[in-house]
Amino acid sequence: MPHRVFLHVGTPKSGTTYLQSRLHANRRQLRRHHVRYPTGALGEPRLHYWAALDLTGTDHGVEPRRVDGAWDRLVAKAGRASGDVVLSHEVLAKATPGQAERALADLAASGADVRLVLTARDLARELASGWQESLKFGARRTLRDFLDRAREGRSAFMRSFDPTRVLTTWGSGLPRERIHVVTAPPPGRAEDLLWVRFLDALDVDPAWVPREAARVNASVGVPEAQVLRRLNGRLGARAHRGGDLSPLVDGLVVAHALAPRRSAAITVGPDDLPWVAERSGEWVAWLRQRGVTVHGDLDDLLPEAPEGDWTDPDAPRPRQVAAAALDVVEVLLSEVHDRPASLGERLRRAFTRARG
Repeated sequence: MPHRVFLHVGTPKSGTTYLQSRLHANRRQLRRHHVRYPTGALGEPRLHYWAALDLTGTDHGVEPRRVDGAWDRLVAKAGRASGDVVLSHEVLAKATPGQAERALADLAASGADVRLVLTARDLARELASGWQESLKFGARRTLRDFLDRAREGRSAFMRSFDPTRVLTTWGSGLPRERIHVVTAPPPGRAEDLLWVRFLDALDVDPAWVPREAARVNASVGVPEAQVLRRLNGRLGARAHRGGDLSPLVDGLVVAHALAPRRSAAITVGPDDLPWVAERSGEWVAWLRQRGVTVHGDLDDLLPEAPEGDWTDPDAPRPRQVAAAALDVVEVLLSEVHDRPASLGERLRRAFTRARG
């Protein structure tokens, strides 16, 4: 029977992939100290992802055999564990009150003391990252449209970014001392500070878990984002989550061609910073009033204006976009040439179908 279950419910784009990768890399070390991070068969790390999809009824194009019943499988693993248990996925941030109530009841049924953990990052960086993430999975919206929808409350991303909504959904029945908020540090701070703050919420000594993350989300810059937008326009639904070209776009075009270029970062511009700062201030005030346990500093959630001249991600220089597109062509040609013939043929057929 678990002593405590730490349920990490997002928010998205707050370093969750990095944290989950480090939890998975250190799962054996955690186990020696009576902390469990459950995985699927043979150490499969995606069980938490599938369980979150199952609980929230979210369709990311994952095979139903993976998703159906995954939440119950994860709860069963947590219930059989001795010591503390950590469960984590940002898809849980989109849960409805009914879904959250069911999840908490399922976990409490094992006699566990459920603790809620929320990681949060300043809204300006979350919005910039959220737009990038949408492009990696087939979206074609401009940043302008993405931000307008967020400001007007028409964005699913924005609802998941809002810590007041997520904590109201998940924490309304929990005493404040069992709700933990971990703030992502601003740029320029120690690389592992988010990890140290997260471990503090879990009552885990950083010395126990020395292994680094094996996976982090790839980021793209301004011209690369426009290449993705235009490519998504050509590929249509085949670049969306679950589409047959989506793994190639994310795993090859983004990871190997666009992300390594290190162009100008995507940031929220001066016209949007005032409303982003106002919304952030409202959220910070709510968190202070709620009296949750904070690991870090709530002021870290207040956005700062980017240094230097701002580059509009919707209007990069055509020459920069062309250079990024040529890098994509080079990487694809190298893959076709260097990889086994079966992979090269698969890539050739996939992109021939996409054009036709």
